[in-house]
Amino acid sequence: MRTMTETNMKRVLLVHERFPPDFAGGGEYVALKTAQTLKKKGIHVKVLTTGNPQITEYEGIKTRRLPISRYRFNFAWKEVIRDARDVDIIHSFTYHGILPAFIAARRLQKPIVCEVLALFDDAWYEMKGRRLGMVFRAFERFLMWLPSNAKIYQSDFSRSLAQKLHLDRKNDYVIEPGISLEDYRVDSEKSYVLFSGKLDVRKGIDYVLESAGQLPDIPFMILGWGPYCHKIKERLPPNVVLNIVESDESSATSDYHLQVADLTAKARIFVFPTRAETFGLVVVEAMASGCAIVSTSELPFEGRRVVFGDQKGLTEAIRSLWNDPAACAEFGEKNHKIAQNFNWERHVRSLLKVYGEIISSNPV
Repeated sequence: MRTMTETNMKRVLLVHERFPPDFAGGGEYVALKTAQTLKKKGIHVKVLTTGNPQITEYEGIKTRRLPISRYRFNFAWKEVIRDARDVDIIHSFTYHGILPAFIAARRLQKPIVCEVLALFDDAWYEMKGRRLGMVFRAFERFLMWLPSNAKIYQSDFSRSLAQKLHLDRKNDYVIEPGISLEDYRVDSEKSYVLFSGKLDVRKGIDYVLESAGQLPDIPFMILGWGPYCHKIKERLPPNVVLNIVESDESSATSDYHLQVADLTAKARIFVFPTRAETFGLVVVEAMASGCAIVSTSELPFEGRRVVFGDQKGLTEAIRSLWNDPAACAEFGEKNHKIAQNFNWERHVRSLLKVYGEIISSNPV
């Protein structure tokens, strides 16, 4: 039996609710870099997503975009069938690409991989309120319940949560994403504390602003997007500079990550007191730029690990590191080395191995 890597039939369909230049967060970046690295490996890649149908290619990746909302994308299984007839495998991403991809895979008897970009469970209550949070939480669990030939988690702690929720299966894998390491540099001048990410309660932005207010002598920089921006503008402490990313689905995902690279290069400390993450690309990006980290993240990093909601602990961690530039430099150097492990070549090499195992057990 030939595997995918041994046959000339090397065709993959990626199904994700958004794809660059549309922008809403890290998911589009993961889908883009996965597609580009697969293509470099000689795999024929096409992407089905939502957006402007006149955009048929982005940075060398062919796309077909449906002019519908990402919520309606859940019902676009006929469109997935249309694009999946000649592929060897369907690779879908949470959230709104999984259901139509699952239905299409069943109809076509094609193997399917589900990559879990988000798994928040109880954190939905904080993000959406109790009633609406229950709906989002139930929908998330339903999507996670759908069977696939393989489910890919981005971290051990994300898979661990799935195990606690009894949503894991034997054919689950952990494949950590990469970052574009060539974009990140360590600047000799480290002059502020940085937060980067979507500006919402889950990311802990309120705690960052409170700490900034309690540390008026320390300069803070914030880079983010989302509807919460206008509320933040109204209560910015004078020592905080806010950089807003235009998230109107016309901004290029790669442009945002270049902004992150520019700002992290000059940041002494990167602060990220998030409530829940499946991975946390921004933490690794900051590590690649030689920042000391203050975060609740479960990723391996050097700096200060804090508990979500511990305002005093967060403020004290930032103050202690800021007052010790030598420690920051040492932590930053170690973080830069750790970050080198997170690259797209490694990610796709593991992904192709999963593809091959699936193909070999499913006759072509």
